[in-house]
Amino acid sequence: MFYDIDQPNVTLSDWQKFRNEFGLRPIKQVIDRDEACLPEWFVPLARGVAIASDTLLRKAGHQHGMDRPDGWSENSPGYFVQYISRRSFLLVRKCEETGLWTIERLGPARQSEVDEVLVSTFGCTPIFTRTYQAAMRLAMHCDANGPPTGLRWFKADLERDKLAIELARQRRIDEALFTHAQPKDRLH
Repeated sequence: MFYDIDQPNVTLSDWQKFRNEFGLRPIKQVIDRDEACLPEWFVPLARGVAIASDTLLRKAGHQHGMDRPDGWSENSPGYFVQYISRRSFLLVRKCEETGLWTIERLGPARQSEVDEVLVSTFGCTPIFTRTYQAAMRLAMHCDANGPPTGLRWFKADLERDKLAIELARQRRIDEALFTHAQPKDRLH
């Protein structure tokens, strides 16, 4: 069985508990993977995404209605970058289906679509925001100061992620079969 400390295989029941009891974390809302429309290669074992709380965004220096921070350029619609060194940069991009924004960091040895993603320490759940301005400030804050408690940067690894994609596919099949095999409530 595949298991990776950096990308744990969270059980469905643990995910459901997290989804319902996230109030003490730097999270405002939790959305299941299917609803978030994540591609299978994006943090493959994550069961969903977490939306950053207003408290977390304030710690990163963001308030609703703020303009785009200096130093960011729009490379294409829904895709902004800020160079942090000659060959490394921060990236925020829009998930077209949901309108949510990713928080990523890419380095000079980029070997995959994503080098690092800001995630919750629970289940390697990606942290998203509702606006690009919030995503930019959170990316800058976490790059400069390190992620706050409860968050971390998750590094993509092509070989590990291939295994994780297969495990996630099998997990979906097993859970669908288990759900389908459960007895239905009967009216007496």
